[in-house]
Amino acid sequence: MKTLLTTALISISAVLAAPAFAADEVNVSNGISAGGAPLGAHGVDLVALLDSRNPVEGMATYSATVDGASYYFVSEENKTAFEANPAKYLPQHGGFCSYGVSVGKKFDGDPDQYLVHDGKLFLFLNAATRAAFLEDVAGTAKTADSQWGEIKHVAVGAL
Repeated sequence: MKTLLTTALISISAVLAAPAFAADEVNVSNGISAGGAPLGAHGVDLVALLDSRNPVEGMATYSATVDGASYYFVSEENKTAFEANPAKYLPQHGGFCSYGVSVGKKFDGDPDQYLVHDGKLFLFLNAATRAAFLEDVAGTAKTADSQWGEIKHVAVGAL
């Protein structure tokens, strides 16, 4: 009986702690999208952004949810492409500003301030952080990747 109770308590603790592990791993807008999850990438169609370098706002009609965030698309075709390979389209570092991540912070990533490098999508807080990233793309991306491993599970307010 004691083993059963201990197992149950551990299981309940793990379930209740799960949201804490997911704290701010994906940059989302405040509120809930039409799909019931927070909105990722400010509602910009990531397929259009990556494939045609066009930051265009998607529509709730064409939405997909990945890792607890909803993403909007301009067409069923773009939604289908995203669902077939989300890793190809999702921005690096959870959609946070990649330069910010390189210095250990989680700043908002603005889809109007982006870079596609080696087939990967990087978002930035503003033109200044994008310019700083561009000074050494390979080095800053490597630093951001390393830092992301350290801060991915840390809440924005704790950084």
